[in-house]
Amino acid sequence: MLLFFTPFLLLAFAAFSRTVIAFARKEGKREQTASRIFDGILLSIASLLLIVGFVFDLHGVPGGAQLKVYSDTGEPIDAYASLSPKHSAAVYIDWLLGFFSYWALRIYHRRLSPIVYTCCNAFLALCVSLTAVYFYHTGFTIYGFNEIFSVLLIQTGSLTSCLLYLAQLKRSFDVWMAFQREDEVEIMPSWQRPLYRFMLRRWTFPALWFALLFPAQLAVQLLLVLFGQRPDGVVRAFLDTSGFHLSRLPAPPPELVAGDGHYLCTVAARGHRLLVKPLRAGIRHGAAIPVNRQLMIANAFENVLEQYMPASHRTIRRLYDKYGYPVSRHIRTKVAADAIYVAMKPLEWLFLLVLYTVDVRPENRIHVQYSGFGKKERSTGH
Repeated sequence: MLLFFTPFLLLAFAAFSRTVIAFARKEGKREQTASRIFDGILLSIASLLLIVGFVFDLHGVPGGAQLKVYSDTGEPIDAYASLSPKHSAAVYIDWLLGFFSYWALRIYHRRLSPIVYTCCNAFLALCVSLTAVYFYHTGFTIYGFNEIFSVLLIQTGSLTSCLLYLAQLKRSFDVWMAFQREDEVEIMPSWQRPLYRFMLRRWTFPALWFALLFPAQLAVQLLLVLFGQRPDGVVRAFLDTSGFHLSRLPAPPPELVAGDGHYLCTVAARGHRLLVKPLRAGIRHGAAIPVNRQLMIANAFENVLEQYMPASHRTIRRLYDKYGYPVSRHIRTKVAADAIYVAMKPLEWLFLLVLYTVDVRPENRIHVQYSGFGKKERSTGH
């Protein structure tokens, strides 16, 4: 599991380092081009994670609806959406506006009018605030794979973006202070001078950006009202959910579904016949399933592991039961099954190498899988 989380931690750490550098010192002209490219790569990856996370989250169970769990294992088939599908449009628009505001400030900061400049920074501050709210809403729990596809991706993408936005807010403040001069006060009308001197204070301008959070969000909401959204949509996006800190809809008792779910190799065998090459029908929990060589090799490998290393087998099996088939529930098309089949090929070759190393008649063990005749056969699935 540590290997799984490592890329997400590295991405967030890279964004954090960029924020520290932005607050520690000003970049020279030579550094600006390189840092812009590096920050662009980080933000692009973060945006991709957000998009994928939002897509998976939209397929989550709406708040107040009933979850389904497998009766054999008690593991959930599905998971609640962290954002209400009916009201999440406001959150998506806010993050999209934050993305464009970041690049407007990063590239055209010297050519933006004061009003546009201020609004862009306000949208960055709005995204920072939404990130804090989302983290409080979902918490810092290490979720199972049902939630990792949405919550973890959104958390990582929003946190990375948030750190880059904080760095840009610091640059925006530095640019603003560099262009403001006290001697300009004398040429202004008398009624503007107190306001201008007030704006020159170091804390005032950043405070203005955060003070504009509500007006900026109100403008977004009023725009979405024209498309049928509720005026309080951004609030409802968090409240109209179940199972999270800000959720206000009670979760009903789950519905029990017979069986223990389908696993990776089992689902992969349902891809296009020309690729996955199903050999015959097999028996699994009394039901017929398509069986290919990859599935039989995986199950035969588990037989060997159970026979020679029972303690290790129990640990691996427990982890696989927890994380294996929740991933497979997202595989709903033949193309996705094909992708899993190809991704599992290296493991298939490793399993085959082990079988031919420790078993006297490895092909006999392989072909008996899911036939209902093998004494050591386990049809718990792969």
